[in-house]
Amino acid sequence: MKRNNKKVLNGTNFCKKKVLVITDNLFVYKNFKKIATKQKRAIFKFRFSFSNKDFLKRFASNHSFQAINVNLEYQEIIKNFDLVISAHSKQLFPEEMVKNIKCINIHPGYNPYNRGWYPHVFSIINKQPIGATIHEIDEKIDHGFIIDQVKVPLYQWDTSESVYERVLQTEISLVKKNIKKIIANKYYTKKPRKEGNLNTKKDFNKLCKLDISRISSFRTFINLLRALTHGNYDNAYFIDQKSGKKIYISINLKIDEKN
Repeated sequence: MKRNNKKVLNGTNFCKKKVLVITDNLFVYKNFKKIATKQKRAIFKFRFSFSNKDFLKRFASNHSFQAINVNLEYQEIIKNFDLVISAHSKQLFPEEMVKNIKCINIHPGYNPYNRGWYPHVFSIINKQPIGATIHEIDEKIDHGFIIDQVKVPLYQWDTSESVYERVLQTEISLVKKNIKKIIANKYYTKKPRKEGNLNTKKDFNKLCKLDISRISSFRTFINLLRALTHGNYDNAYFIDQKSGKKIYISINLKIDEKN
């Protein structure tokens, strides 16, 4: 028997909105689910990208959290959902989809600065603001009208990992603050002040390959290394001229608690 999702509010009927959340981030997935359970005016479905091998293994037996290929399934998405939220999804939404259904992005960057891949990494290097943004999705990457955003501080002892964790926490705070208004479609937006800049995965890969013949200040070199140091990930490297092998390098920053 199908559950009837119609309820009565002040004497009038309304239907719960059907919301699709696509996420490839475990922290965001777990915390967004907690927020979703408290929303009485929406039914949430969570999906992850079809190319996410880690999630395919981790959630193989979880029928409520499965893979989706947006480019192949967007017509079904338009037909079956009222709202789509990208929360660290690895997929770009097709133009036809964003034009036919409301699409919202939870973005780990302070738009319009360093749009695209790993905003916090590039912000450590180019000194642009770091933060989190919720915005409407249009045909361009991380470009639509802004619903809400918050800057995140960057400290001299931060690496990519530590500032990214701060960004994730800020994103969840923004979701808690704005989710009811987004579901009800009762929020205000503002246009980004300028086009900003866009970084691609190729731009990130170029950063990772270090030119050991480059002459620069220690500050520039330290900033580059801390921007590319993220836990156990192998990012920054140089090529050993004799063997031709990659040699990975990271940085360890520690505050002197005695002072």
